[in-house]
Amino acid sequence: MEKDYRENQKVIATLELEDKGQDFIEIDVLENGVILGHSPLFENGRLSMVGIGTLDGMDYIPLDEFKKDKSPRELEDHHLYFKETGEVDPLPWEAKTFKYKVLSIKKATKVNRFINKNKK
Repeated sequence: MEKDYRENQKVIATLELEDKGQDFIEIDVLENGVILGHSPLFENGRLSMVGIGTLDGMDYIPLDEFKKDKSPRELEDHHLYFKETGEVDPLPWEAKTFKYKVLSIKKATKVNRFINKNKK
């Protein structure tokens, strides 16, 4: 049986993404970085956040810093860097990025709203 990376995790933030007609504009990030949302892309906790930053990497915040820093940030041209959840954390320049800009970071209000819907 495959490990469920969503177990015993709390949502630490909700990211609002640029709307380009995809089936999600909000995603939740768990303590361990797992990304949840309304899309098959996020089924079973298969993607995890590595960090957030500009595409050129000049302004980059790794997940550990993101979890600690509670102050609002300027997000112009920031994107989500991600990996397959079971993979070892890649270096930022080797991580994949969403083509949708991050518009805002919100405190999680509907905690674990995607977890029950995405359970196997």
